[in-house]
Amino acid sequence: MQTGKTRRLRRIFQKDGKTVIIPMDHGVSVGPIEGLTDMETTIDNIAKGGADAVLVHAGIAKTVDNQGMGLILHLSGATRLT
Repeated sequence: MQTGKTRRLRRIFQKDGKTVIIPMDHGVSVGPIEGLTDMETTIDNIAKGGADAVLVHAGIAKTVDNQGMGLILHLSGATRLT
């Protein structure tokens, strides 16, 4: 019987234990990034590129389709903008 943790980790890690995780959580922490305006298209391209998971803030996670990749939420609210 699989635990929930094991099931979720299998969405991120390949059978060989390796993974490619793309961090896309910069917007809240450091502010807008020039050239990164269309998150849906960007995450779609990341999925097509073969990434295993994407790291985002909750607001982005609610609005985009993760294309079957693992989804990792950044839950800290700290910013350099305050």
